[in-house]
Amino acid sequence: EVQFRPYRTDDFITRLYYETPRLTVLNQTWVLKARVNDSERNPNLSCKRTLSFQLILKSKINSPMECSFLLLEGPYDDVKIRPVIYHFVFSNENNETDYMALPILDSVECNKLLAAKNINLRLFIFQIQK
Repeated sequence: EVQFRPYRTDDFITRLYYETPRLTVLNQTWVLKARVNDSERNPNLSCKRTLSFQLILKSKINSPMECSFLLLEGPYDDVKIRPVIYHFVFSNENNETDYMALPILDSVECNKLLAAKNINLRLFIFQIQK
């Protein structure tokens, strides 16, 4: 289970983003980041809300590591998330995924997540052996 905490950038126009503390999965250290409406200029002026996330490998590895991963609703949450499995090959040179849409059913469900102090989700990572 992962907990996204809200942060703000120090930019001229501050932006809200979320980040998890470091976590250990498959003997590697990872971090998840999330952003609202793909960091559009004024997300508060839009009634459509989306969250996108990025998985980052913080550990150094000896060889490329192919993984599948997905995020699902956390414990005690009633937010509807469609399970989508993502794939990525992590290496020391390519250690972070692009931002991918969190497959929340709609803006109402996204607002439920954003209204909470922290966002609690479940992360599953599977290493693909060749």
